[in-house]
Amino acid sequence: MAELPDDTPPSRRRAPRGGKRQRFVLPDDEHDERVGEVIEAFLDGPPEPKGRRRSRTTPRPAVLRPTRRRPVPMDTRPDWDLALRHEDARMARYGRPASIVVIHLPLTAPGTDDRFPARVGQIVRELARETDRVTRAAADRFHVLLPETEGPDAETLLDRVRQACADRVVGRLGAEVRVVGAVASPGRGETLHDALRAAQVAVGAA
Repeated sequence: MAELPDDTPPSRRRAPRGGKRQRFVLPDDEHDERVGEVIEAFLDGPPEPKGRRRSRTTPRPAVLRPTRRRPVPMDTRPDWDLALRHEDARMARYGRPASIVVIHLPLTAPGTDDRFPARVGQIVRELARETDRVTRAAADRFHVLLPETEGPDAETLLDRVRQACADRVVGRLGAEVRVVGAVASPGRGETLHDALRAAQVAVGAA
């Protein structure tokens, strides 16, 4: 029995498995070769740009880089006095601890200059927490307000400031400069202003 001819159009014939798709062939009665080229280009799809290959790899996950901590500016004296009053009211209302640190610099030591207090102020601001308030109360004195801090923890901050000043400032100046400091916390019935005066008296005695 003779096989019947396959009347399926060439564009609808399935390509054999494991091989390339057969080229499109125009019928015998069609003599315009440009029509075949247009149909062949439509079947093949748009050409890929030269020099670029399709990436089949999965995209890499985004890498989160740690952000640098921005330096907290030092408070002006009016801002520090306002923060002291607010913290004093909060401490009296909720009974939370707070401490005061007073740092004094003996500027009469030989080999010191005007840059010494500025460097010490930078060290104090770097070692203090973001919630701590630091101000330059005078040319040779800094005040630090530490909310939610007991006296021993404030002493730890003062020791770190002394050590950092000895390593990063005093050694470069080549002079023996002492950083005098005192810590005070308000007792029962006292305010932060009372603790500030007590720390100032302790620094003066030292």
